[in-house]
Amino acid sequence: MHALSSQHLPIKSVCVPLSPPVDISRFLPLIDHPEFQKLKWRKQLGVNYLVFPGAVHTRFEHTIGVLGLTQRLVKHQGLSREAGHHLCAFALVHDLGHGPFSHQIEPILTGTHHARGRALLGTETMTRALDACGLDPAALEALGDDRDPLGRFVSDRNLGTDKLDYLLRDALHIGFTGMPEIEKVQLYTVLVDGVPAIEEKFTEDIKRIQKFYSYLHQHGYLNKTALSVQRLFQRAVQEELEASGIDSDRLWAMTDPELIGWLRHGRSRRGRALIECCHSRDFHRSALVIKPEGYGFVERCSGKPVAVREWSSARLRRFSRVYSCCERVRELEDALAASVGLDRGELLFAAMPFFDKLIPRDVRIFSNGKAGNFWLFEKDRDHYRSLEGDYLRTFAIRVIVPPASRAAVVRKAEELVAGIDAELAKHSEPAQGGRGRDGQGIRQ
Repeated sequence: MHALSSQHLPIKSVCVPLSPPVDISRFLPLIDHPEFQKLKWRKQLGVNYLVFPGAVHTRFEHTIGVLGLTQRLVKHQGLSREAGHHLCAFALVHDLGHGPFSHQIEPILTGTHHARGRALLGTETMTRALDACGLDPAALEALGDDRDPLGRFVSDRNLGTDKLDYLLRDALHIGFTGMPEIEKVQLYTVLVDGVPAIEEKFTEDIKRIQKFYSYLHQHGYLNKTALSVQRLFQRAVQEELEASGIDSDRLWAMTDPELIGWLRHGRSRRGRALIECCHSRDFHRSALVIKPEGYGFVERCSGKPVAVREWSSARLRRFSRVYSCCERVRELEDALAASVGLDRGELLFAAMPFFDKLIPRDVRIFSNGKAGNFWLFEKDRDHYRSLEGDYLRTFAIRVIVPPASRAAVVRKAEELVAGIDAELAKHSEPAQGGRGRDGQGIRQ
């Protein structure tokens, strides 16, 4: 037997939950870069920690987890040293552009975390860090924009290491059980015409992962209290941006503590009050809940002053399309608040996008049978309908108000519905150039 040479041992590793020690020895200049270190101060699930106390994990922890999964995938796939090195680096930088509180702040800002990440990779200091790691920025860019299909091993919405890590990591920190086993999925994932596919005999495993994704949205990401807190937080940011007059792009560089400090000591009295509601747990509550037709029964109303209405799919889609812009949402909130005698910021909308990115994407199945490769949803319509049903049960447009105003607003439910329709009728197209709400920061 030959003794193991020290050059084959990792120089440095990091331990994070759900992963064996992750070897970071080839990426130290990148990980030590100040922009990467900021990920330690940006929560993965934003302000949802106010609802789920364990959800304090960060973009840094998630990124290291994705690196660990990607390193194991590189071995499974037998990728070359150079290709594997760049794919692992792509796993590390895929979330580099996130701002404070991750997805929940992004709908208010200009651009996306993807665009900001690309810009950061082009800075002089980051270029030096990449060079010190033996990385080619052009190769990373090709992985990120799908010109190099290997990047989909990280970014694929079903089988990518990013998706697999955040499903397990978010569930762990939220406190959910029943997490699917992902090791088999990784072992039997292949690229078919540049698209990640799963071996046919493991179809049930990927279906279970998709159902778990649906479960996380139903009971975690789209939890009605979590959505209420997210909108309080977003509106506080909107108020302070207006009062301070600063360019919203400056917020991208902030960490979570810096953004909270900016809000708490800001010029906007209303913004300060809203952020205090978040931290004192004096959350707004649902007064009017609009559900898809046939799903009003899902809303738990026992002992609560809340009005429930059902809308058609066409009506819900139109609302979601017109109010995909945060500024339009604020205008609607203020118009309805005035109509029921509330001040600005006291009536808010905690709404989610109607069939926008929330049902899992179709997944390619690799088969050696006569029928050849196929798409899962095309063959298994029952599975798709099950996912669709999960989403319809969860979907709601919520008009939320302070608890003390709830009963009075419920008595004006018909006026609110009429007001929403009147405001909706003023708009024929989505706002051009406005920031989409992206499900108020829902995981993607």
